[in-house]
Amino acid sequence: MVKKKVLMAEGNLMMVKVDIKAGFVGDIDYHPEEQLCYVERGIIEFELSGKKRMLRQGDVQYVPANAKHQVKVIDDCTLLDVFTPLRKDLL
Repeated sequence: MVKKKVLMAEGNLMMVKVDIKAGFVGDIDYHPEEQLCYVERGIIEFELSGKKRMLRQGDVQYVPANAKHQVKVIDDCTLLDVFTPLRKDLL
């Protein structure tokens, strides 16, 4: 249901491509890295610190370090996630 591919990890930046099928509901997540989430295609409901926002193709969501967040996939999607510093758990 979720497929991740590290596209680049150099210096203090990392980009990960994530393909997720409709119906997926992620666990509540938080991590010490800052994150940008770009929706390449599809629709997701993104909850950040208790506030929900619908994201569609072309939308970007900023996630501060250690902020609790969760996604619910409405339509099959491809996300590009950028992290700083590198998320070692994804390498």
